[in-house]
Amino acid sequence: MGFVEKEVHFFEGMAGGHATQVNPTGTLAFLGNLSQTLLFYDARTLREVRRLSTLRFCAPEVLYSSQTHVVWLSEKTFITVLGDSFWRFDMDDLEHPVRLGAHLVKLPHALKRSPSGRYIGYGSMDHDHKGYANELGVFDLTTNTARVVQLPATVWHIAPHPTKDLFYGPSQRVAPQGHEFGEYTLAHFKNYVFEIDAATATVTRHASIAKELPAAFTSDVAVTSDDVFYNACAGGTLVRVDLETFKHVQFIDERPSFLRSLPHLRSGWSNLVESFSRVDVFGNSHLLLKALRATRFSLLDGSLGLQVSPDGRFILSAHRGLNEVIVYGHPEMKVHKRIRFPSIRGFFPEHIGLLDDPRLGFHHSTVSTATVGA
Repeated sequence: MGFVEKEVHFFEGMAGGHATQVNPTGTLAFLGNLSQTLLFYDARTLREVRRLSTLRFCAPEVLYSSQTHVVWLSEKTFITVLGDSFWRFDMDDLEHPVRLGAHLVKLPHALKRSPSGRYIGYGSMDHDHKGYANELGVFDLTTNTARVVQLPATVWHIAPHPTKDLFYGPSQRVAPQGHEFGEYTLAHFKNYVFEIDAATATVTRHASIAKELPAAFTSDVAVTSDDVFYNACAGGTLVRVDLETFKHVQFIDERPSFLRSLPHLRSGWSNLVESFSRVDVFGNSHLLLKALRATRFSLLDGSLGLQVSPDGRFILSAHRGLNEVIVYGHPEMKVHKRIRFPSIRGFFPEHIGLLDDPRLGFHHSTVSTATVGA
């Protein structure tokens, strides 16, 4: 991996940028968000193409319900969630989507299509009114029907196997404040990694990880022919599970040392203030202590974006706390390069003060070979 060119673009009138997915031809990308808005941009220039409010179709049941992910079917067609169902949209007629069928889970989150194209797998978020999700969904695009896989823990994020109709999802353990998951804290329980067979909608294998190990909170999942990789962003690690035995778990430590954390004190302070704003410290101090244990008492976030390069030689890890992308050589997982990103203050100098959190706020990521050289 040689020369790297960086560009950052912000979209006004939007909040809660979450995930991005690029269409098969690399001409158009979707910016998932928490604003109940379909927003599309040119994947080659990052300039906005179109946006559409989804409130014309339905209002969210909970504040964190929105169109955070889509599945592209072609250059102009995609599937996403509206209310209790999956809907197919066409870029030439966004105002008239076609209902495919009910998703049957509490609140779908990450959506991924299997290699055969027949199945969509999707995680499910815990719900303020419906409780813990503890489930994963599989939607069959040939019959437009869904099946629910019951689990012992909630799964938000998944990824498909490169060649087989299998999905892999790590658990996402959070604790609500009262009954409100919108103000959750990190839960300090054991974690899981599940292998789901799409055709039968069953768990074929799983690994359990003790709560004392740094596997808390997840984001992107990446699967190679040999391993499952995923971010444990609270634990400050990348987790690697071998596919052959599904029992060997490796932790690649990304938690910065004390000295490396010093230049990022503003980010650490911002996280600490956020933690105290979520927890009734005097009435539920144990929740804050559990969250701190899950983070190994680090004030900085770990990586949230994770992708495998098209040639399989590199793993790219977008570290939110350090505001940089760490490039690992694969499969040895030695750091090859660190790509620093600019401060958000350079884009909003009139709004971001010298003492404010300067991070861009990395979350989900994507790799598109179609845009290379465009």
